[in-house]
Amino acid sequence: MGSSIVLGIFWHFIGAASAACFYAPFKKVRHWSWETMWSLGGFFSWVILPWAISWLLLPDFWAYYRSFPWGTLLPVFLFGAMWGVGNINYGLTMRYLGMSMGMGIGIAIGITLIVGTLLTPLLQGKFGVLLHTTGGRITLLGVLVAVIGVGIVSYAGLLKERAQGIRAEEFNLKKGLLLAVVCGFFSAGMSFAMDAAVPMHEAAKNAGISPLYVALPSYVVIMGGGAIVNLGYCFIRLATRREISLKA
Repeated sequence: MGSSIVLGIFWHFIGAASAACFYAPFKKVRHWSWETMWSLGGFFSWVILPWAISWLLLPDFWAYYRSFPWGTLLPVFLFGAMWGVGNINYGLTMRYLGMSMGMGIGIAIGITLIVGTLLTPLLQGKFGVLLHTTGGRITLLGVLVAVIGVGIVSYAGLLKERAQGIRAEEFNLKKGLLLAVVCGFFSAGMSFAMDAAVPMHEAAKNAGISPLYVALPSYVVIMGGGAIVNLGYCFIRLATRREISLKA
């Protein structure tokens, strides 16, 4: 158990570091439209990677997914699509406010953290568990500490942007903040999707997958919903443009 906790913390560290810097390479792309960059990068993130990892983990890839009724897969997919709405708004928030941890990204992450953590037990009628148990109160304290931390880092990022004169090329404060709020609520769909995917996690465990990785096969369905929303938005936007690049 101890080694699993350490390994879990390690993978959380890797995930956090990756999430913090995934947008950085986009700054090096000078001649592509935002929709082109987002759809191409997302295709590898939402389609190629989940399918490849699940293919390696599962003893029988196709049999695993065929074993679930539509009533199990559909909520997972739809909550994934909900997350997809939040994800594309996250990208647009950075488009209009900049990629550093300024107030827009802080708002998005803060709302995601609160809604994703608290709304699921509230909808399940288990919110009292958070209030009346030691583990629940520790969870609430953790959310509070995390929100304070996000606020501090966001404010520091905002001061840094001002000091260095950093500004998004398409800066739009009102639009960026609105998108950040929308992002915060809809990104909580990932939490709902993971909750709906519990039967998939159990099936993965029964198939012999390590408890640390049982959630990964469900990402094929979750990210599938997100991919349709993100790629659909980008393709519709690209269809209205004459070129997929900003410059010749």
